[in-house]
Amino acid sequence: AAPAPLHRLGGGVGRRRAAAGFSTAASNDDMGDTGTMDVVIPDSMPPMQMRGGERPFFPPVGVADDPTINNPLLRQLRLSTGWFGCVFELEGVITKSRTAEHRMSWIRLAEEREMPAPSEMVLKYADTMKAEDFISRHLRWTRDPMEFRRIKKRRSEIYEEVLQQLGQTKAELQTGVLPFLQLMRTNKVPMAVTSNNYLYRELLEVLNDLGVMEFFEPEGGPGTGEPHVVSGEDVSDWLPDPLPFERACLLMGRPPKRTIAFGNNNTVTEACMEAQMKCVMLLGRQPRYELKSADSVVGSLSELKMSNLKNLFADEVSEEAEPVRQVEIFPTRSNSIQTMVRDMPTGTDTWTQTDDAGGRKPPDNSRRRRRRDV
Repeated sequence: AAPAPLHRLGGGVGRRRAAAGFSTAASNDDMGDTGTMDVVIPDSMPPMQMRGGERPFFPPVGVADDPTINNPLLRQLRLSTGWFGCVFELEGVITKSRTAEHRMSWIRLAEEREMPAPSEMVLKYADTMKAEDFISRHLRWTRDPMEFRRIKKRRSEIYEEVLQQLGQTKAELQTGVLPFLQLMRTNKVPMAVTSNNYLYRELLEVLNDLGVMEFFEPEGGPGTGEPHVVSGEDVSDWLPDPLPFERACLLMGRPPKRTIAFGNNNTVTEACMEAQMKCVMLLGRQPRYELKSADSVVGSLSELKMSNLKNLFADEVSEEAEPVRQVEIFPTRSNSIQTMVRDMPTGTDTWTQTDDAGGRKPPDNSRRRRRRDV
């Protein structure tokens, strides 16, 4: 193998030789005409660690720490409790829930196709699953992908007809949503929205009609990246699978452990527990006692402040930073092989006074001879 390249440096003899691990004693041959000495230091510095590769740094300070960041201020910001992201479900959190209207559209679609009307037990999965899975698993109408598209399109048309008959708009903002989104943007918290009831194009149109699309744009502004919007077309499965939330975390640039998900049903809680995210539930669809698994339960977003969200990460613990204790279960007294006999306590003990002793005096093990090793 070829020897490592050498660098010859002059000046600062004592410090440089000591830092390089060489002796500080110098010979006359090493001295030049200027009275300085050339120091030979092998080029043994490891290459720069590539971003995204394996990082052999120990211990990591926190779950959001990235030792490859050279900016100490940015690294300190990541370690603070204010560095997190928010993921909102569209219906039930950003807009008012339209669960009854969605169920009515499925019932009318079944009547139109001359199928038996789905029961309430089946319809409760309509807005928590992808339409393809709901049609194939619960309604069992078809497994043809082209038929899935036709059914979804017809169902969305019937849903709009139901809203027109009831005199309702397609989406309406919840109370306190706009001030909360402005608060998050003021504190530079990235936000994302997820919805399974609309296609990606339709979801962008709904957000634009509501006037909240600006809150879900990338950090550089519109046109600099992909909007922080996740629809059923972007993932292969929906809640309680954490795929939609993981996709949203990827768009925001935040790890799941530093992300808060806002929802109104327990499928959001199950996905957060699997992805190790924080969960905030809004009352309305389910009673409070059914939402005990969430990190926080509120009536509306107007009840939350920035300090409430920071407190969710106050007790954050990094498992990688904690040293693993190795407990010696069977300690050995010496290196030689010996037969160890447990020394029983002498005299009467409390356990000998019970009926387990059988009314007999326990044997005195202190007088027994230990078996010698052969």
